[in-house]
Amino acid sequence: MGEMTAEEFMRSHADKASSGRIAEILGDLTPEAMSQVMPLMADGPNPPTGNTVVPRGRDGDDYVFDVTYTGDSDKVTSMREWVRQVDGAWRIVRLEKPS
Repeated sequence: MGEMTAEEFMRSHADKASSGRIAEILGDLTPEAMSQVMPLMADGPNPPTGNTVVPRGRDGDDYVFDVTYTGDSDKVTSMREWVRQVDGAWRIVRLEKPS
């Protein structure tokens, strides 16, 4: 298997989040991102069952994506996520509400 791109990582992460693989998705986050994701997901679909990933370009060394999670209810959560290689592995390093 070749080197995963930032976008492939982000899509894989979003798919894991949408299929309830919580332990795996937490491993994708840095500790800083972990503290940012909980408030963003608090009002979102529980559980999320679908997602949309939109690349937003680069921010220095980071790749930026807008990710929207949907579920069975009409709840929707969108977040902007910064992805960077940390010690040879892709990690989500920052999350916030898209402006």
